[in-house]
Amino acid sequence: MKNMQERIERLKEKGIVLTIQRLAVLEFLVENCTHPTVDDIYKSLKEKYPTISQATIYSCLELLRDAGEIQELSIHRDKACFDPNLRMHHHFFCKQCEKIFDVNIECPVSMQGWFDGNKVEEVQAYLYGVCEECRKKEGG
Repeated sequence: MKNMQERIERLKEKGIVLTIQRLAVLEFLVENCTHPTVDDIYKSLKEKYPTISQATIYSCLELLRDAGEIQELSIHRDKACFDPNLRMHHHFFCKQCEKIFDVNIECPVSMQGWFDGNKVEEVQAYLYGVCEECRKKEGG
């Protein structure tokens, strides 16, 4: 819960009002590092927070993203996923089960901070393929 408390303190320092909905969305993301979509978050929070709407979740995610507390991933062509992991890392997308996994490999460009005279501020790499679990199901 230390990670959650640190995030709350950073948000307060930025003057962000921490509503019940914002805290619920942030807590869900921190506790479920599964790279969920808005629909995933909505389905998970709806029972505990029956008045929460998808529009509220969208606005909470936008605020948390703009505050630098989460990343928005465009690994799916038709929907965004969200990641609370703020460390430099990449993602693997299984084309069969559609799970997303963190990949912790170093990127030479990001390590130097510069590339052909350009200052690199962010690097996102998406690896696409078939995960180990799906390969085992296929027998390969």
